[in-house]
Amino acid sequence: MATQIVIANGESITLDGNYKISWADKGNSIPTLSNTIHYVIWNNLTGQNEVQQKDASTGNMTGNVNLNATSDVVSGSTTVADLLTWGETRKGQIEAAQTSFVNAQNGGTATASETWRDYDSNYS
Repeated sequence: MATQIVIANGESITLDGNYKISWADKGNSIPTLSNTIHYVIWNNLTGQNEVQQKDASTGNMTGNVNLNATSDVVSGSTTVADLLTWGETRKGQIEAAQTSFVNAQNGGTATASETWRDYDSNYS
């Protein structure tokens, strides 16, 4: 399981400080996040771990909810632990699809227009 996650809702996800997933590559099994969430921050950097809230219609910030444990709820019934587990799983899926794509390229079966995303059954 990942130990750190920062989600810029609608933009990107960063795991363990250095593994970045673009929003388009989040896959089809990401736990549900409310459209009132701007950021989810769970890491070991200085500062509060928190959910930054926004007004979905204006994008204006409306406040923060502190996170103190992986069992804390981020959105609906989704906890920090759910997001960490999902993040590690998604990272593995992406890496497996990238490996499959490279293998297909090396084996001569990949087409010029294909990318690793074509080998990812979990791609959104």
